[in-house]
Amino acid sequence: MAWTFGVKRILSGDKAVDGGMGTVLTEHDEHLKGTVVLETTDETVNWVETEEKGKRIAIGQNDSETTLTFEIANPSLETQAYYLGGEVVTADGKKSYSPPAQKEVIEKSFTLETKVGYDIDITNGKVVATPIGGTVGTDGVLTMKVMVMVQTPEKAGEDALVYREK
Repeated sequence: MAWTFGVKRILSGDKAVDGGMGTVLTEHDEHLKGTVVLETTDETVNWVETEEKGKRIAIGQNDSETTLTFEIANPSLETQAYYLGGEVVTADGKKSYSPPAQKEVIEKSFTLETKVGYDIDITNGKVVATPIGGTVGTDGVLTMKVMVMVQTPEKAGEDALVYREK
């Protein structure tokens, strides 16, 4: 099941020191309209067949995954470094950024503030981002795709995904 919903803004920041939900979350550029998708895959169900009744016993495996995907429109150099790793360098008064050759492990807390209904918190999200891309030399936008995989929080008793009423 997947939802595309009206997002007011996407906030992210470092997880809390104890592995719980981060408390200092900020916005990192704007997302491209229609690209925010929260999706949970189905779990694997294996059917056990018996001689007496055939295929009848379901054994479920909780191997479903929840991901948040969005695209950032014309990301700044700082936003690229934030989601991809590496650093922005200033030389001769001009900034530059190159994505790292070896992907860094980046984990952040996220809050999606929706326009209506409820907000969504992700306590521990592993970030996998694709460097900036698009059609260069047109009026279109360059985008950076960000995928956040919801992981089990490091803090005991903390929920991985929370839907909060407004």
